[in-house]
Amino acid sequence: MKATRELLERINQVTKDIVDYAPDMYESNYDDLFYTEERIQEAIEEEENVGKTILMSFCGEQDDTHIDLDDYLKLGEEIKMIKIVDDGYITTEKKSYFIVSANDSFDDYKLSDLSNFEYKSDKLTIKLDSESYIVGLVASSKKLYHNDYWGTITPYMCVEITYQNERLENQEEIDLLNSFIFEIADNTNIALTRNKINLPPEYLYPEDEENFGEIQSLEPYNEGMKFFTSAIQINDIHLKFLNFYKVLEHFAPIAVNIEANELMRKKLDSPKKDFEDGDFIRSIYNLANAMKSKFNDEDLIKATFSSCFDFIHLFQFLPNSITAKVKKQLKISGDLEYSTNKQIIETATNMVAKIIYKTRNKVVHAKSNFEITGEEVEDSDFENLNDFMKRACSQTIRWYSRQPSHLKQKII
Repeated sequence: MKATRELLERINQVTKDIVDYAPDMYESNYDDLFYTEERIQEAIEEEENVGKTILMSFCGEQDDTHIDLDDYLKLGEEIKMIKIVDDGYITTEKKSYFIVSANDSFDDYKLSDLSNFEYKSDKLTIKLDSESYIVGLVASSKKLYHNDYWGTITPYMCVEITYQNERLENQEEIDLLNSFIFEIADNTNIALTRNKINLPPEYLYPEDEENFGEIQSLEPYNEGMKFFTSAIQINDIHLKFLNFYKVLEHFAPIAVNIEANELMRKKLDSPKKDFEDGDFIRSIYNLANAMKSKFNDEDLIKATFSSCFDFIHLFQFLPNSITAKVKKQLKISGDLEYSTNKQIIETATNMVAKIIYKTRNKVVHAKSNFEITGEEVEDSDFENLNDFMKRACSQTIRWYSRQPSHLKQKII
């Protein structure tokens, strides 16, 4: 494209808009992209060709990014309309950007190498973009980069929605995003989840040596660990909760069997003469039947709460909606203490276990088949609930490791 004063001044204005929005972009771009009056005169006189692309150096990136000249000229107006809803959702006047990623880095690479994931209608276009300039500028403006190891454009993939006219409402837009992610999953067997612009902790807190606990020992492997690590990888709050629930559910029969075995052993410690009494023999059958009846979903989860982790300590990590309900019904103030009446602790344990069980049913069953009882946790509390579940599951896995061999799953 032939250099003209109008074109070069438009390029200058976009360059100024970029460095005004993300000042850290100045050092590596301004002198190369900005046309001084002398350069403008020279380009016009020499009838220079501006070229079809602009080379821009995004913060932290080792290589320049090639931007189509027409796209570059459009950036100026879009930059002025940037709104960061959160670090994973950015909007401008006509566009929305959702940061997404695959769980596997190789899957990210495969998707970034494909450019045909796009859907168009008369109202909008939705596509997968492995190098979004707007995302790169936002990351640069937030200084989320490391000059040697972490850039602002190549680490991120996004789903970009471009509207022709009227924007969708928020929930409609989320539904559209999830439909698009479904089509990608169906076509590629790669599942995308929403993500955020971020800087890895080792770069964000280089002097913080206590970010993560030092591993002192390893627990013997058990199946609960697989469910636990699966839950950690999931972003969806409901699916994460279900995977944590599955950890507790996995060990629940062991907790019930341990209780049953202990009660039966005490029963069988009775004097030999008792075994000649018909009522005593019937009481053994009654005990066995009573313990067998505990193998229902609600009682199983209650068994893990009472046996497998430190409920008193973890009570403080429950959502406020749950702790407030427990305190109100039991007429207590403050958190549970180890000195709290044993009956109160047992009642609180069963109450919370029942709420967790009811919440599990709410998530698992189709909305058309499930009637809300009012005991279920609201969606707004799931983040806190999952934090509690993570802690409870971690303790449960370690509890199981401590059990003697004769109580382990393969034996019991």
